[in-house]
Parts: sequence; C-alpha cells; structure tokens
Amino acid sequence: MNRKKTFSGLIILLFSFMYGNGYAFPLKGIITDYLTHEPIAYANISVMNRDSIVIEGTSSDWEGYFELGELPREAHILSISYLGYETCHLPLTAIEPEEILNITLSSSSITLGEVTIQAHAILIKEDRKIILPTQEQLVYSTDGADMLRKMQLPRIMVDPVSNEIMLSGKGEIQLRINGVQVTHTEISALSPTDILRIEYYDAPGARYGNVEAVIDYITRHKESGVNLNGLFFNNLGSNRVSADDKIAVKLNKGNSELSANAYFIQRKQKWTREYDEELIFPDYTIHRIEKGEPTLFNKMVFGSNVNYSLAKKGVYFFNAQLRYTYNHFPNGFDNRKTTLYSSETDTPLSIYNHIQEEVHSPAIDLYYQHTLPHNRLLIFNVVGTYIDTDSRHTYREKQEESVVTDLFSDIIGQKYSLISEAIYEKDQRGKKLTLGGKHIQAYTNNQYRGNANTEVALHQAESFLYAEYQAKYGKLGYMANLTGLRLYYSQGATHREKYALQPGARLTFEPNPDSYLSYRINLRNVAPSPAYLNDVEQAIDFWQIRRGNPGLHTYQALIQNFAAGYNQGVWGMDLSMGYEREYKPVMEGVFYEDGKFIRTYENQRSFHNLSAEIGIHVKPWKDYLSFSLTPRIERFISYGNTYTHTYTMAELRINVDFSYNNWIANFTTYTPRRYMYGEYVTKSEQMYTLMAGYKMHAWTLTIGALNPFTKEFKTHNESWASLNPVTSKIHTTHNKSFMAKLAFNLNYGKQAKAYQKRITNADNDAGIISGSKE
Repeated sequence: MNRKKTFSGLIILLFSFMYGNGYAFPLKGIITDYLTHEPIAYANISVMNRDSIVIEGTSSDWEGYFELGELPREAHILSISYLGYETCHLPLTAIEPEEILNITLSSSSITLGEVTIQAHAILIKEDRKIILPTQEQLVYSTDGADMLRKMQLPRIMVDPVSNEIMLSGKGEIQLRINGVQVTHTEISALSPTDILRIEYYDAPGARYGNVEAVIDYITRHKESGVNLNGLFFNNLGSNRVSADDKIAVKLNKGNSELSANAYFIQRKQKWTREYDEELIFPDYTIHRIEKGEPTLFNKMVFGSNVNYSLAKKGVYFFNAQLRYTYNHFPNGFDNRKTTLYSSETDTPLSIYNHIQEEVHSPAIDLYYQHTLPHNRLLIFNVVGTYIDTDSRHTYREKQEESVVTDLFSDIIGQKYSLISEAIYEKDQRGKKLTLGGKHIQAYTNNQYRGNANTEVALHQAESFLYAEYQAKYGKLGYMANLTGLRLYYSQGATHREKYALQPGARLTFEPNPDSYLSYRINLRNVAPSPAYLNDVEQAIDFWQIRRGNPGLHTYQALIQNFAAGYNQGVWGMDLSMGYEREYKPVMEGVFYEDGKFIRTYENQRSFHNLSAEIGIHVKPWKDYLSFSLTPRIERFISYGNTYTHTYTMAELRINVDFSYNNWIANFTTYTPRRYMYGEYVTKSEQMYTLMAGYKMHAWTLTIGALNPFTKEFKTHNESWASLNPVTSKIHTTHNKSFMAKLAFNLNYGKQAKAYQKRITNADNDAGIISGSKE
C-alpha cells in the first residue's frame, strides 16, 4: 500500500511538472465523506509549488465549502487533508477555470494483520478542539453523554445517574447539537453512531456570552424517512426514586425537517436536615440545635419541543422552535421537619418548613442564517420567553400544642423577555472575523402575598456590540475580542445604568499533533440577579429575615486559565490551572436591625478562586479497558466588607470503562460540586456508581447500583457570619439504590448533512427572591 501511495504521488508530481503552466484563477469546491456524503467541515486546503512548499491555504466551512482567491503562478498542486481521512492531491492543470470541485475523502484507517493504525483523534483549532470518536467509542457507548464521558475531556464531568454534563469548578457549560442549544436530556438520547464529531470550546468567544465552555455535537441528519429514539433511565431504592425518560421523533423530507421530543425528570427522596446555629445579639447569645426527621423532597420536570427547519445547501438555513417547560416541585429541597432545642427555653419546639413551586415557561425561537460568497455568513436570532411562577412557603413553630410562629408567603411571578441578535462572520484562509450585536429586554412583575404584601415591577435591558478576530499561523493560534455593553435596570424611582468594555484574548500553541498549550484571559461585567434587585422582605423564621437590595451594582470578574496536554498511544495527561478575581462581587451578608437578623445581598470587596486539576488517562489493555484519574484542588478567598475567609478544597474523579464483545461495564466515583462564596461553604461526600450491560446495534440495556459501598450520604454546609454562624448537615440513610437504563435509536431513510444553528439564546431566570434558610 505504501508503494502504491508513493507511485501515485510521483505521477501527480510528474503531471504537474509536465503541464504546470502556472494558470492563475480562483478555486472553489465542496469536500464530502466518500461513504456518507456528509460535508467535511474545517478540512485543511493547501496549495503547493513544485517543491511541495505550501504557498496558500484555507479551510472548509461548516458545509464543506472552500474558496481561494486568484493563485500565484507558481501554484501547481492542490492538497486536501483532514484527521481520519486519506489526503487528496490534485494537479491544478487538471482543474478547469470557474469549475466548482466536488472532492470526496476516504477513511485513513490502515489494517496490517491484527494492528489498526488510525489518525490522531483530536484536532486543535484556533478556537476549539475537534474530537473524532474512535471506533470503540462509537460501538460501545450507550448514548451521547456516555460517549462524552468515555472521551475524558479536560474539566468535563458526566453524572452517571442523571447524565447531566457539568464543568468542574464554578463555571457554566453550554450544550448544543449542530449548533442548537439543548439540555443534557437531549444529549442522553443521541445515538453514538449518529455522532460525527464533538467540538469542545474550552475558551468560548464573545458570541457565547459568559459561559466557561461549550460542547457541540455534530450529528448526521436524514434526507427522508423517520427517526425514533428514546432513553429510559430509572433508579429505585428504599429511600430514593428517580427517572430520566425521553422520547423523540424526527421526520425528514427534502430540505425540510420536523421534529418533536418530550422528556420527564423526577427526583424523589427523603432527606434529614439538622442545624447547629447561634444568634448573637448585642448583649446575649441564643444557641439553637435542630434534630431532624426524614422529610420528602420531590421534584418533577416535564419538557417538550417542536422544531421545524428548512435549508437550502450553501444558501440559507431557517429554524423555528416552540419550547415548553413545566417544573412541579410539590416538596422543595429545603423542606424539613425538626425538633428545635434552644438555650432561651427549656421546652423544645417542633418546626415545619414546606416549600412548593410551579413554573410554566413557553418560548419561541426564530433563527435565520444566510450564506454569502467568499465564506461569509449573516445570522439573525429572535427569542421570546414567558415565565410564570407560583411559589408558596409555609413555616410554623409549635411549642407543645401552641403555635409560636406562623409564616406564609405566596409569590406570583411573571416575566417577559425578548432577546435579539445579529452576527456577521467572515472565515477565509484560516482567519475569522466576527461582528455582532445583541439586545435583551425584560420585564418582571412579582406579587408577594402573605405576611408581606407588596408588588415588584423590574425593567431590565442589556445591549452588547462585539468584534472578534482569530487566526492560526503554523503551530500558533490567537484570538482577540472586545465587547462594548450597556446594562440598565430600574424599579420604581430607582434605576442603574452602566457602560463598559469587555476585552478577551487567547493564545494556543501546538508543538506537535500530540500536545498543546493554551492561555486565555477575559474581563467580564456581571449584573446582579433580578431576584436580588428588589426591596422585598421574606421572613425565614421568628428571628431572621431575607431582604433584597435595589442598590446593588454590576461588578467585574477577571478570569485567567492555562491549559496543557499530551496524548499519545496508551496514555495521556491534561493540566488545567485557573485564577478568577471578582471586583465588588454581590455576596450575602448578615446584620442586626430592630431585634432581627437581616440576611441581604451587598457588593463586597473581592472574591478570589485559584484552581488546578490534572487528568491522567491510561488504556492498559488495547481499547477494551480505559482508566482515568483526576485530582483537583481549589483555594477560595472572600474579602467582605466586614470579614475575610479562606478555604481549600480537594476533589477526586475516577472512571473505569470496560467493553468486549458487546458487553460493557463502568465504575465511577466523583465528588459533587463543592464551593465557598462569601461566608457560605458547601461540601459533599464521594458518590459511587457501578454499571454493567449489553449493547446491540440499536438497543442498549444496562443495570447497576448507586453508592453500593456506603450506607449514608451527607452534604455539609456552613455559614461563617459573625452574627449568625450556622452548621448544617443534610443526610440520608439506606442510600443504596438500583439503576436500569434502556436506550434505543431506530432509523429509516437516507443519511444527509447536518445543518448547524450557530447561536441560541434563552432566559431561565424567574427573578424571585426566596425566603428559604439556605
């Protein structure tokens, strides 16, 4: 095979020497997969001279299209390459002027006896990592989230119970399928064989806002026929019930696609809450201890989505979505039944705290993308959202049979928001220019009834103009962006307005295909949550009140991150170190006023977060067994107006995957998210899952256990407020439970290209202040 390749290359070179007259004309073409006819995005296109020296270059866009301007007369050979595919060489003398080339690439796997050599699975681009799934990941993964876990990407965590995809540390992650923002439930229903690649933006650009990372699944679509897929993942134990169920259907005909999906999520469990608390008055102190009993937590979420898209290849892409989400929490997470022992009385009190909430949220999302000549795009997106909330809180203290404290609140909230965005993008010869504008207009009306009767009307507006330029020269890539923004909010006679600039930059260096280095820095402006920007008071108990603060100001956050990695053969390693500093952040504080302890929100001095994690990945037995170990450490420093707190936390993630002859197994242990912010600390114990099952082509069945080695699970919280120090523990006994997961994906019809929606906007903040203890 090597001789055949060498001979073909010599023929091409000879052909170019004999007929290379240096014709100067522009080049245009479309690159596709030889077998699936899928467009190949971001393929490398190079033009070389007779000495095989590259003199011009570019990359294909998301539709596989590329374009080169008038070429120098010394140009002789066109070379097209992409990871996982054979490189294609064409002499320019064989190309007619004005011809639009249709170039197909074939897989580059070369089999030699029992050894299979494949191209490197990770491509480092100037703005993201492109990860091509291996054959084993395609065959043995049960769904999209499972495949992501097997890829073991830096800082990415996948909850083995809920399939929720998270980012280690404090940051927010955004999930997409073909550019369309989705939830983890839709990722869970993806068939691995439909996934072409995963694009990991570990340092997203200006258009993504303030998220820390973006995961975009690029999948196959159909030209005709029907697709039906589903996921049923249920957990049952003596003290725990959970469900993550989804079903989706997709119809394709020509350029149109109509799809619908529905999902149901439930978390039902009994928790026991206990508190050790002090109330430090000016002249005396009350010490209170609450002994709890098991109390039900029950959360149910129903969601649905109807989606229509119309596309004409290389011209336009239109997408319309109708979304609806219904959250029903008949028993809130903060509910508790306890017996209170207090130093102020010899007779204990019984406490009943109950929170229930319902949220209805329909939304309409219209998206249009138009392709212009010379690799240019115009994108428009308009999203309208309505959030209707009904939240009820009952708190009662009884001493023997007498009611000592009886508090009730009913919050009826309505929020309307309109988000509009326009983007211009030019991508040519490895250089990309992005210009965009975005405006968010929101109106919130919350009616508080019960012990406090008031109405809050809040107007918000956020406007952004941004420019971003990125390029890659050889092994070095860089990006720079600048966002100008206006933040405005008003309540009654109070209003705030701020203009600011948000710069950002990123450098990447790839010394060889097996290693990388990157550094990024961003300055962000953060607006306070609408829930904090009001003058409402919500009673927590007899002594404590939670109060909003309409005088809060926006604040800035400086974020820096350094990452490095090496991956080759049977092992790899990824290092990530971060530093975040917030200037005048909004954090909770406690003060004493008129015999009550007021918990409120204030702009404090600063907050610092230093983090480091290292992931080690090993494949000790071919691709049948993989092992990853990821220790992480974080250092938190809070400088309040009246306090200083520091804390160091350590975490550990371990993942073991086994697959052989359709049998699959997995062991995972991880630490649920821990953090300190202001004067509040939350810590959790390790969680363990053990799963095993059998995978066929379209069906997968796995069973397993949650926390098989522990009898009790605990979450430990602390408040270090000098006037109101609190230590709380949330725990459950009989924590073991059994899990069963059934996934299926049935396809009928031809495979076609994957159109990508480039931006997605959403509003999920109802803006309601809570009267809960935590």
